[in-house]
Amino acid sequence: MNRKLPPLKSIAAFESVARLGSVTKAANELFVTHGAISKQIAALEGWLGRPLFGANRKQMRPLPEAVTWARTLGEVLDTLNISAAQMRDDRQARVLRIIAPSTMATRWLIPRSWHFSEQHGDIALQVRHTDSGEDWRDMPFDVAIRTDQDLPVPMPSQKIFSEELTLAVSPRLAAKANLWRPADILRQRLFASQTRHGELEQWLAAAGLAGQAGAITSFPHFYLALEATLAGGGALICPRRTLTDQFQRGDLVEPWPQIRVAGPTFFVIWRTNTSLQKDVEIFVQWLTRMTENEAQRAAAASAELHAVL
Repeated sequence: MNRKLPPLKSIAAFESVARLGSVTKAANELFVTHGAISKQIAALEGWLGRPLFGANRKQMRPLPEAVTWARTLGEVLDTLNISAAQMRDDRQARVLRIIAPSTMATRWLIPRSWHFSEQHGDIALQVRHTDSGEDWRDMPFDVAIRTDQDLPVPMPSQKIFSEELTLAVSPRLAAKANLWRPADILRQRLFASQTRHGELEQWLAAAGLAGQAGAITSFPHFYLALEATLAGGGALICPRRTLTDQFQRGDLVEPWPQIRVAGPTFFVIWRTNTSLQKDVEIFVQWLTRMTENEAQRAAAASAELHAVL
């Protein structure tokens, strides 16, 4: 395969600046000079033949399409970091194979997996995402994260969390759309996923808009609809817990947080006929503890917000 890829240093510099919003902060993170970061950004823009940031380079605000690309590059770099850790130093690290739905894997599990790797350097996590329609039971894995729709199976399982679904838009769209009441969303383009039947209709019903809908664009997979939403193209019913990072960073905005509907419940499932049984137990315990801590922090933040209001 003849890959036409930009230099890795330029990609790392761009992703860091876009994520941190500062050349200085990116330079500190990557242990290089301010000038080196600027040089790498200029080289990447030259390679692409287009600008990545606005004209005011003191603020370094990435253009809308660059925001989406930076997010994708961040996920790629996270995956590269994990796989490199498996090859570095201890080549005898035990590989624990994990499969999870695409959005859960890329938006939730992989960004958190480095915490596990820091605590358990002798266990290398190999995360593979699955698409709807794939028979995950036939895939090689030690641990799987699945929804209640995949249960029961003849394997031990443990609940991770129950999802809530909410309508989300990009801050760019929220700023110009005048979303004062739920009915205002009908003037915007609505996105839907063919793999998540009925979620839009369920939310509209909860918002008192049953049977009403404006222009709807349907995508074959949720992650494609999500990218279109992040780019400011329309509104999408999103899993609030799975996309915690996107909401906390402000990449997604929830116009009506009081209108949420029940989503799927996620479970961790594991095989027992494996030589890595102890490693499986360590991962399941870490996953359970991590989700409990996140739930407690979210509850505390919600209580604080209600106290202020």
